[in-house]
Amino acid sequence: MRAKTGKIAAIGVDRGGTWTRVCALDARLRRVRGARLRTVPLRGLPKRLVPLVSAWPGGAAAPLVIATRGAFSRPWKKPFLVKALAGRLNLAEVISDAEAAHYAAFRGGEGMLLIAGTGSVVFSGRPGAFRKTGGHNPPSGDPGSGRWLGRQYLKMRGRLREAGRLGHGRSAAYAKRLLLLALDGHSRAVKLVAAAQLELAGLLKEAAGKGRGPVKVALAGGLIKNFHFKAGFARAARAALAGRRVSFVEAALPAEEAAARLALRKRTS
Repeated sequence: MRAKTGKIAAIGVDRGGTWTRVCALDARLRRVRGARLRTVPLRGLPKRLVPLVSAWPGGAAAPLVIATRGAFSRPWKKPFLVKALAGRLNLAEVISDAEAAHYAAFRGGEGMLLIAGTGSVVFSGRPGAFRKTGGHNPPSGDPGSGRWLGRQYLKMRGRLREAGRLGHGRSAAYAKRLLLLALDGHSRAVKLVAAAQLELAGLLKEAAGKGRGPVKVALAGGLIKNFHFKAGFARAARAALAGRRVSFVEAALPAEEAAARLALRKRTS
C-alpha cells in the first residue's frame, strides 16, 4: 500500500546547548512540521515536548529519536526519557547530538566531525564506535568553544561573575557579541576570536593524528554557522595540518532531520 504524503511518519529532536529543534518528516522524507525551543534542563524536556508533539496530527504515535548533549557521558539520560515519555510519545531511541550531526554529514559511514558550538569536540570513526577528542567541559569552557568565547566577552566587560548563574547556553550566547566586535575591528576581540580558531585547529590536528593522509571533516555548531569565524578557522586548520590535504564536508541536512530519518529507519526495520 502506498504511504500517504504529508502525514507524519517520524520525528527527530536535536537538543543543543542553546536551542532544541524538533522536526517531523513524512514517509517521503519531506519536512512537514518543525519547531525551535530554548533548551531547558533535560528533566524539563518532556514537559515541553509532549504538548508540542501531541498537538501535531499523528505526532504522538510517530517514532521519535531524541539527540541530546551528554548521552555518552551521562547514562541516566536515556532511562529517564524512556520512563518520562512512556505512554505519551513513541520514543524509539536516545542518541548523542554528535551522532545525529555525524549522520547528517556521513549517513552512517566513517568520518571526522568537529562540533564548535556551546562546547567543542571532535568525533572520529562512525556512530557506535566513536573516538572522542576534547569535549571535557572545564569550568572555563572547552577552548575555542562558544562558551569559552562568551566567557571571554563577559570577562572583557568586567562581568565574568555573571557566567555562573547564566549557565552554559546563555554564557555561550555572548560569543555572538564578541564576533560582532571582532568584525568591527575591536583589537581585543580580534585576538580572542583568532585564539579560538587556533584552539579548534589544534583540536582537529590532535584528532587527525600523526598520519600523512588527507583529512576529511564535517563541521557543526553555532560558531561554524558564522561565515567569518568559519573562514578563519579553515585557514587555521590548513596551517595546523600543513602537508596534508584538508577538505570540509557540508552536512546535507540539519541534525534534527537526521534524527527523524533515524527514527524512520527504526519504524521500517
